[in-house]
Amino acid sequence: MNRLVIVIGAVLLVGAAELVVLDKARESLLVVAGIPVAGALVLLIWSLLERARRLQREPEDNEIDNGPAEMLHRWQARATMLADRADGTRADWDRHLRPLLAKEFELTSGHRMAKNRRATEQAGQLLFGPELWRWVDPANAALRDQSNPAPGRPALDEILRRLQNM
Repeated sequence: MNRLVIVIGAVLLVGAAELVVLDKARESLLVVAGIPVAGALVLLIWSLLERARRLQREPEDNEIDNGPAEMLHRWQARATMLADRADGTRADWDRHLRPLLAKEFELTSGHRMAKNRRATEQAGQLLFGPELWRWVDPANAALRDQSNPAPGRPALDEILRRLQNM
């Protein structure tokens, strides 16, 4: 908007200067018309240089999108969201928490579900017990069960504690 006003003003000024000079001094018409055009050109160059300076300046620490503070904030938000799923329905648990817990169990125990299902089940029952293992076992998922509740945060805390102590 600001540049548009400047351009329109320069055009009107050139037109007015030409009308005034046209009657009195035709030989100075080029000089009189060039003054507003030169002024508009100087303003245009100045605004382009200002924009280039703004783009080249270094961003501050709090402006970086993927800085440590932003990463910590995203991690905390994701952890809170996952913990809230523990108090939701069984479908929420099975969609969001069970895959993460099963993967973490596979990584920490060294038992791959795809290689030896029976050995993985036995290791899971030894570590978690039959009650908690049913909430970690990837084969026990019921993704459409919206009526039954998830085991809750105490069960999630106990599962995570046992995975950590492994």
